[in-house]
Amino acid sequence: MREGSGPSGIQKAYMNSNLRSYVPGLLAILLLVIFGQILRPGFASPANISSILNQASVLAVVCIGQLVVIVGTGGIDLSTGACVSMGALVGSMFMDGKMSQLPLAILVTLLLGVAAGCINGIGIQFFKIPALAMTLIMSTVIDGFTKAVTKGKPSLNLPKLYKAVIGQPIVGRFCAIILIAAVFVVLYELLLGKTRFGKSIYVMGSNSVAAGMCGLNIPFLSVFVYVISGAMASLAGLILVGYVGSGQMGMGDTYTMLSIAAVVIGGAKVTGGKGSLLGGVIGSVVLMLLSTVLTS
Repeated sequence: MREGSGPSGIQKAYMNSNLRSYVPGLLAILLLVIFGQILRPGFASPANISSILNQASVLAVVCIGQLVVIVGTGGIDLSTGACVSMGALVGSMFMDGKMSQLPLAILVTLLLGVAAGCINGIGIQFFKIPALAMTLIMSTVIDGFTKAVTKGKPSLNLPKLYKAVIGQPIVGRFCAIILIAAVFVVLYELLLGKTRFGKSIYVMGSNSVAAGMCGLNIPFLSVFVYVISGAMASLAGLILVGYVGSGQMGMGDTYTMLSIAAVVIGGAKVTGGKGSLLGGVIGSVVLMLLSTVLTS
């Protein structure tokens, strides 16, 4: 093989390191399926596994934003759960039972998530508020905003077609929600792994000072990772309400800690600079399996 025609030793070591980080999660999935089957015969049936994967799909979408924040800044976004609830309730309110209103609902949901993420990023980057404090405060603000807009009422008036599309099986018992999550994961995996922007996120997370000296716009990138987190969490809420069929205040609260745990289980480094979306997906499946085993 000609020199330069294959990956370097450093690249091979990095790829092997990434693959090794998936092993604990994959092993946990296997053991949980076996353990669940022992505890409750039929646990490993296609119907039950598809239900678990459907639930993991929503978490995987939330993990996209959480992973970008952790990898790029070494921070944690504690407002993701509030953004999920906001996306579910406000988005469904704008749909108002009409499928024709879906584009407007998606646009409003995205804008609200972007606004929340932007405020988080600005507060952290320019006002030097610690990420944990800023995002926790923002979580309370978002919940208050959602309650003010919806008056705290549950969302029950969803278009029947929307619920059917989100929760409709496409292969056996596996619903379209899995395909939707897969599309988002693939797109962001390509963004992070194949584009200059994505590589800049990893460089910034590894050493922000050195990244700045290399010419990267650290303030912009630091704010933008929180924008992505807010937008993806809000969209996940809109997906979740379509799958569940109704929405209520606080329905996304559990996704904050679950998303953090999932990306860490998947091999992300909490100090930044390392992590992958595939690992986040694996972590999401592990957590949903664990939850089902414990409640079975």
